[in-house]
Amino acid sequence: KKQAVILDDRIKQVSGTLIIREAKVDDSGKYLCVVNNSVGGESVETVLTVTAPLNAIVEPTIQTVDFGRPATLTCNYEGNPVKTISWLKDGKRLSSHDGRVLRIDSVRKEDKGMYQCFVRNEQESAQGSAELKLGGRFEPPHIKEYFNDNTMQPGVSLHLKCIASGNPTPEINWELDSKRLSSTERLRIGQHITMAGEVVSYLNISSVHTNDGGHYRCVAVSKVGTAEHTAHLNVYGLPFIRPMDKKNIVSGENLFVTCPVAGYPLESITWERDNRQLPINRKQKVFPNGTLIIENVERSSDQATYTCVARNAQGHTAKGNLEVQVMVPPKMTPFTFGDDIPEAGETISIQCTVSSGDIPIEFAWTFNGKSTSDLANVFVSKIGRRVSSLTVESLTEKNVGNYSCLAKNMAGETGHTASLYVNVPPRWILEPTDKAFAQGGD
Repeated sequence: KKQAVILDDRIKQVSGTLIIREAKVDDSGKYLCVVNNSVGGESVETVLTVTAPLNAIVEPTIQTVDFGRPATLTCNYEGNPVKTISWLKDGKRLSSHDGRVLRIDSVRKEDKGMYQCFVRNEQESAQGSAELKLGGRFEPPHIKEYFNDNTMQPGVSLHLKCIASGNPTPEINWELDSKRLSSTERLRIGQHITMAGEVVSYLNISSVHTNDGGHYRCVAVSKVGTAEHTAHLNVYGLPFIRPMDKKNIVSGENLFVTCPVAGYPLESITWERDNRQLPINRKQKVFPNGTLIIENVERSSDQATYTCVARNAQGHTAKGNLEVQVMVPPKMTPFTFGDDIPEAGETISIQCTVSSGDIPIEFAWTFNGKSTSDLANVFVSKIGRRVSSLTVESLTEKNVGNYSCLAKNMAGETGHTASLYVNVPPRWILEPTDKAFAQGGD
């Protein structure tokens, strides 16, 4: 919308020159100079950008919102020009938000934390921050009463108890060496809620065996949080190792496993691989409590069967095997549409190749962030197990944009984006026609 420039003491016009004193950010915009005489007129356009230091603040700086209720954070900024606005939560980019206002329709426990708004241009950036808290109507679980480490003889009864509070009322689960427990003939688990709204949960074993020893954990869970307590139970007897499930771990991560050992007293808990006691390299760490850590695991060097060995002073031993499988995420070879820009009406094709990574691999293509399935002249096909091809037939200007290939397997996902440009010949939107005018007329 064009508006006439209002002249005053700050803005003056001298012949064909417009003078603006003490320029403000509000003066930024497109200016049109129009020159008329009795024969006709001409005009020229220019753009004025008044720069000013950037400053940002997020409001409200602190807000407390009840679970399930909406929340709004507004990034109020000053300065010019502003090229981009981005949001971070607890230091991580929120890719789904890029405007001044960040809205959360229904607050969950993972939404609480620190939020930052960044405004940037080519020369500088500024940021503001705010904190979102969960409302007082909801209280994360808290374990008020728990059990301690214990050493006992086999045959006696065991009684463990946990009492937890919270709003909403939490549920308590039990674990032995990180495996979920449920009631059996010998083991009984139960819980009840007191008049004060606290949960009382107990675990009873009528006659403990040596292999009942280990790390017992009670876990209190609700929709607004988790609390847990762990203690160790020793039962006198010969070494015993519970069966260990196969461990799947992604290449590059750290392996952390504790041997599920029972029996007391024990002289040593060690780990072996191919009958060699660990550690055998700097990546491996073994602790006296039976914990094994392998840093930055790789399939070629770390995928194997590991053996935990528990030994007492009399020379009795128990062994348990752990199979470690290293999963490799996909790695994609970068692709482009080439240096030569295709012409409208031509056909073009590119291939998305996963050079390494476990199979099966799922491929997906997007065009400017949306699925290509809605485009009538775009076709996707899979070639073998590691290649996906995208073909665009009868190119038009509507096909110009960013094409992204996403590859995913059990270990992770990766992607790459290529930009497509199309040479489109000029065409008339409104074709001029011959007209006749009377001399001196408009």
